[in-house]
Amino acid sequence: MNCLINPADVEKPLKWKGILAEIGFGRGDFTVRLAKLNPNRVVVGFELSGISIEKLLKRVRKENLKNVFCVQMDAFWGFYFLLEDHSVDRIFINYPDPWFKKKHHKRRLTSRKNLLMFSKKLNHGGCILLRTDHYPFLEYTLEEAKNTGCLESSVRELSIDEPLTKYESKWLSKGKKLYEIRLTKISEPPSTGFPSIKEVARLFPVRIEGEPRFEHIENRELRPSDKVIVKTFRAFSRQDSYLIETLLSEEGFTQKFLVEVRRKESFWIADVSGFSQVIRTEGIQKAIELVARELVRP
Repeated sequence: MNCLINPADVEKPLKWKGILAEIGFGRGDFTVRLAKLNPNRVVVGFELSGISIEKLLKRVRKENLKNVFCVQMDAFWGFYFLLEDHSVDRIFINYPDPWFKKKHHKRRLTSRKNLLMFSKKLNHGGCILLRTDHYPFLEYTLEEAKNTGCLESSVRELSIDEPLTKYESKWLSKGKKLYEIRLTKISEPPSTGFPSIKEVARLFPVRIEGEPRFEHIENRELRPSDKVIVKTFRAFSRQDSYLIETLLSEEGFTQKFLVEVRRKESFWIADVSGFSQVIRTEGIQKAIELVARELVRP
């Protein structure tokens, strides 16, 4: 398997056990050090930044590390789709964005929703180790962890005498306080409240009954249900077919892809373009069907 995991291309969930996971690995220094200290363990990093992904891939190739894998995906959905329940021993989160404004608190990595998902994947007794320099974020995290009902919390201040990164040493030498939160799984999280997005083995092209009118599909919002939203944007021609920019949100999980509409003998068909990498879900199939129907509406 390649170091960079494409969730669309692998059999899910991954069959690894005892995983060490890092969320938001930045330059990858901690990830690489973790992998070297644990050569017989699988280390998986989740990161949204493409630049950070490239930096880690270069380090992994240069140092010939065989136990490091990374995913360019929001951690909640990466855990949801890729990891088995009870497959993770440790989750490391180092100095995440505290999202200072109250209206942005729902974006915090330690929201109750996220902590419940991470707990679902942890082994019993496994833990989340988080470092932060922002005390209000620490207080928020402890409160959210308490609300899960399945995590036990402890906090300590980092000391200048212990192993630290150069940045941590610099901050402590200037009198800044740094904290480590340990959230240990003591029971299973409640089984309700998790998303129910279903993957399918394959996606089927949809036959379009009639002549498509592409002006009908541009810049539309379609809502087949409360939890599914399909948005279409620009439609443009490419050789003997049309491509429609499409965004699907199902239970908060978003995927951007191209719907290809092409003529086949005496009729047209709609399908996901070969240029698009998607996790095949029931929602994707519904999106194709909606687009096909909308193209020939009166």
